[in-house]
Amino acid sequence: MSSCFYMGTRQGMVEMTAPSVNMPSSKQGYFNKVDFLNGGTAIRRSTASHKQYTMTWNSMTRDEARVILDIADGVRGPGPVYIHDPMAADRNVLPQWWATPSQGGYDGLPLNNGVRGEITQTPANSLNFPTESIIYTVAAGQTREVWIPIPEGHRAHIGAFGSDGTGGTVVATPTINSINNGTPVTLTLMDVTDDSRFNQSFGAASYDGVMLSLGGVGTLTLSGIMVQVLEEGVNPPAGGFISGQGNSGLQFMNQPTYTPYSSALDRVGVVVELAEYYGWTS
Repeated sequence: MSSCFYMGTRQGMVEMTAPSVNMPSSKQGYFNKVDFLNGGTAIRRSTASHKQYTMTWNSMTRDEARVILDIADGVRGPGPVYIHDPMAADRNVLPQWWATPSQGGYDGLPLNNGVRGEITQTPANSLNFPTESIIYTVAAGQTREVWIPIPEGHRAHIGAFGSDGTGGTVVATPTINSINNGTPVTLTLMDVTDDSRFNQSFGAASYDGVMLSLGGVGTLTLSGIMVQVLEEGVNPPAGGFISGQGNSGLQFMNQPTYTPYSSALDRVGVVVELAEYYGWTS
């Protein structure tokens, strides 16, 4: 597993010192509990959620800290903040609501950015895929998007699982920079009994990231989607489905906390709080 840590925007990712090892990256969602006079209770909670991170750098130089502060101040461009998290990179860097598309049939964001899909049972398999799949009806231009950065020296491996319908597709568009894209690739949907996990990849030698979206016009059935971002030359192992561990794009919840420790030793501390928001605003 790569230990490098990158943070930035679509205008550019920057390699930096990794945060301290105790980096909370919890999921947050709606929750409400009501207690009844008869001693019972009712609970309502969202199945879908957003990621929230608290990153702490206990000791770094002022120049290293300025990189983080500049991102928070928009110096590296507007829009969502992205990270390459080595704890998620070799598992599944997609947000859960992309990795498990059936969430869009309940309270999650529908990937077709329109009418919620129809829930159906996932075919029998031994690879731990979600028990439910979803049938989406895709109209022209009706799709959400999620962008995954590919840091220098890395390659994104992609696999989408499900079955063809009447014309809906999953499209991977490699991005050259924040303005220019490569040629979109319509992914061949893999079967949930296939343990090879991935059938498409893009490397940082040519691209800075990859955008996933729905394409075509018509229906398709989705069971799961996986993306791993590994060092170039590292082949992803075969195996079962891995649920989403990443996010769709972050924003600073407040200004970073900046603590000078020693001018003589040039040491400061920085704490930032980031929340996933982009999927709900795009």
